[in-house]
Amino acid sequence: MLTETLTNYSRGELVNLIGATYAKNYETLYRRELDQTELAKAAQILAGLEIIQEKQKRETFIKRMSSETVSKVLTSFLEICDYIKPLPNNCDKYSVLKELSGYDLKAFAGLFGFEEAFSLAKESTTSVAGIKNCPPDYPLYSYQQKIVHKVNTLIANQEEHSCLVHLPTGAGKTRTAMNIVCEHLRANEKGLVLWLADTAELCTQAINEFYIAWKSLGNRKLKMYSYFSDTPISLGGIDEGFLVAGLQKLNNARVNERSILYEKLREHVSLIVFDEAHKAIAPTYATAIKDMRINENKLNAFLLGLTATPGRKLNTGQGVSHEDKRLSDFFGMNKVTMKVSGYESPIQYLNEKKYLAKTTFHTIEYKSIKIRHADEFISKKYRHEICEALSKDENRNIQIINTIKDEYNKESSIIVFASSIEHSRSLAAYLAFEGIKAYSLDSKQDDSKTRRLKISEYSDGKVRVLINYGILTAGFDAPITNVVIIARPTESLVLYSQMAGRAMRGKKSRGNDFCDIYTVRDDIPAFTSVIEAFDHWNELWEEV
Repeated sequence: MLTETLTNYSRGELVNLIGATYAKNYETLYRRELDQTELAKAAQILAGLEIIQEKQKRETFIKRMSSETVSKVLTSFLEICDYIKPLPNNCDKYSVLKELSGYDLKAFAGLFGFEEAFSLAKESTTSVAGIKNCPPDYPLYSYQQKIVHKVNTLIANQEEHSCLVHLPTGAGKTRTAMNIVCEHLRANEKGLVLWLADTAELCTQAINEFYIAWKSLGNRKLKMYSYFSDTPISLGGIDEGFLVAGLQKLNNARVNERSILYEKLREHVSLIVFDEAHKAIAPTYATAIKDMRINENKLNAFLLGLTATPGRKLNTGQGVSHEDKRLSDFFGMNKVTMKVSGYESPIQYLNEKKYLAKTTFHTIEYKSIKIRHADEFISKKYRHEICEALSKDENRNIQIINTIKDEYNKESSIIVFASSIEHSRSLAAYLAFEGIKAYSLDSKQDDSKTRRLKISEYSDGKVRVLINYGILTAGFDAPITNVVIIARPTESLVLYSQMAGRAMRGKKSRGNDFCDIYTVRDDIPAFTSVIEAFDHWNELWEEV
């Protein structure tokens, strides 16, 4: 009914719903004019939720319904909503539907397939077999158990004061770390664990994961605190439990609120966990960590780092970089990782045992003027201009769209890393013109509820293409993903590994047997070996 009614809109109205620029650019790209049905389908994909949610757009939508459709919708709506007053005879059904749709918007949205926008809660049921096993609620794989044992031994011996846990993306760094955290809190009744991360997504992931872990592994009632984004709590009175802090917010407290509350917090922290630890030596982050570890010239807290890439720079044959050496020194050169006899790399073991998906790398070639000098991109001087030019390259975009369409037709679940926010939006619009529903995740326009809805629909398989720029590289878990398209040029081995890792969860990690990573060939370094990425910085560390 939604698409049918949209065909009653004028061409101008549909183009405005979609975005005039996207329609014009698509028509230029493919040298043809979009017809009314194509525009209506694209408007449903790109603006369907807005049409239902926003009062003015909803009323226009109802106004454009045929008399037969408005009668049908009103009858169905009255059957499911909780409106009990009788309708007057010979009433204006258009006016009634406009008024009642706002009265019970959830019921109205349900008629058009948007009920989850208003209720993301899901019910689950568990069946019990006749013979009951006793599986743990928060289990670890054997390689994770070994890492937990090594780190707990380090902490208990008090001879070392820091280490880095190094596991590939998808191998369970967070779950492994939560077992270490819970063991620490069980052993220290007055312990305070400080979990640090630099994005709201990572902080939220930590809060949710600890709640699950402590319910299974905890030995007492405990408080957890969220100190990131716009959470309203202060640091006052936090002397034990689990505190997740955004680095920016904690640093602001250190600089601007050097108060008794901040000083008291420093006294109680006994374990610090730094997620995405390759970022730890950034000046403000490093200062905040050192500040929390050392109080009155005494080292109070053990520092635990988590990362899939224990370095910051690609070694191009010029020796170890100063940044990489600083990172290694920051964690005492101690690295706890996987060692599996009989395998060249832990990646091979994880692939064979189906913890990680077996990965095939592809390049997307296109005929155009590419980046001639990688140094210009790496120097950052012209990076923005280069990314903008690439995002507008017609041949490049056609090849990206064709790759998405090919994988979509294979029933794949696809994450695309675009060159910019506008590139992400453009690709989603172009796909809508092709009849493919794709969500562009937007840090500027999407509120948190809209982003949760888009991610939820993707994770549930209702939408199979998710496009973004700079959002889904870390702290995002969607095991359904089996294809990643990297259309964002990067010289960073760390960033490339994070993007590729979104598709690499194996069957035992609720993922897939196989995955495909596509990299657009822009004539800058493209990294196509996760084994290389995992082992790249080994010489800097001492294995524990």
